[in-house]
Amino acid sequence: MAKNLDLDVGQPEEVAKVLLAASDAYYISATELEKGWQDKRAGKPWRQIAKILEKTAVKISKIELYRK
Repeated sequence: MAKNLDLDVGQPEEVAKVLLAASDAYYISATELEKGWQDKRAGKPWRQIAKILEKTAVKISKIELYRK
């Protein structure tokens, strides 16, 4: 998983893309952790964080930034 979450983006709508990428990385980490430990609960915290990031990205993408 990437160690950096860079929100220094050129346009506000790019924040949603960054959060979705982070969310995907957390889902992958959760799956790898569960497989490695052979415990379905091991990745639960990472999945919860991923869901929060994903929901936040969806909310951001719905903001009408440039409509008048």
